[in-house]
Amino acid sequence: MDKKKVGFFSIQLSFTENEEEQFSNVNDSLPPLLSYICELNKINRKHELTSEKFCFIDFCNYNEHGKIAELLFKSAKHSYRAPLIDKNTVESRDNPKRIEEGEQIKTHVLLKIQENEAIVFLETGQNHMTMANIIDYLNSFIPSYNESSEEKIVGSFIFYMIPNNDFREVLNNMSRVVCAEIYINKSLLGSEALNFSNITENVQENIVLSVKSEKKKTIKTMVYDVVNKFNDTKSSIRRIRIKGRMSNNNEAIIDTAHLVKKEYIEVERNRDTGEYDTPSVFAQLKMLSNDYRS
Repeated sequence: MDKKKVGFFSIQLSFTENEEEQFSNVNDSLPPLLSYICELNKINRKHELTSEKFCFIDFCNYNEHGKIAELLFKSAKHSYRAPLIDKNTVESRDNPKRIEEGEQIKTHVLLKIQENEAIVFLETGQNHMTMANIIDYLNSFIPSYNESSEEKIVGSFIFYMIPNNDFREVLNNMSRVVCAEIYINKSLLGSEALNFSNITENVQENIVLSVKSEKKKTIKTMVYDVVNKFNDTKSSIRRIRIKGRMSNNNEAIIDTAHLVKKEYIEVERNRDTGEYDTPSVFAQLKMLSNDYRS
């Protein structure tokens, strides 16, 4: 048995100003899109991530009752076929693969689908698919899906990292919080709260609210309230970066962007290929999803 690292993420829908007037949620959008993709021929499921790397969904299993989707992505890098070297003899030989071929990399993904988000349990590792790759893949199929379906997907998918418990632990151990940078979706500019112009097409996706304490004071209580709102799936808060002092007066900075929640699972590995056993990985991911509480 080998250990594999699993990252925790959240998939949500993002809308433009015009799209926000329409109703669409993850529960109604993501399962039909996955079904559409997996009904395509395998070659039509392919998506070019870069000029030298492609990916596709090889397997999809959706449990409608449990709102659980198992996805097996396969990806490969091509356009490189240097000679092979034996680790025991250090002798070289010609690489038999064609320049269009690349070693298969499997990435296992389990989605726990809710109304406003899908909790993602993602197998992580070198050369594996990243969450950015997966979101890019899903969004690339929305236009063709909308052309073929009466029920349209409004908006596009985005993801957020689910922070681990270390964030609260470090915050708890801070004697003072002197500054908090709160990254908020730009749609707040046109909300009733600020009542600014809705014309935000040239504004970056997130705006930054910087809150500083008065001299020798702390804003720790306020930050706890912000963290609680950050964990709300309907929150406009996308990221929190906090600067403070520990009990020994050392400066500390914590950032939700760098503290993604991770767990380790033990899975079986094929000794001949080095690949991890797919049923074993999904069984462990299911156990994580059963134990997870948002």
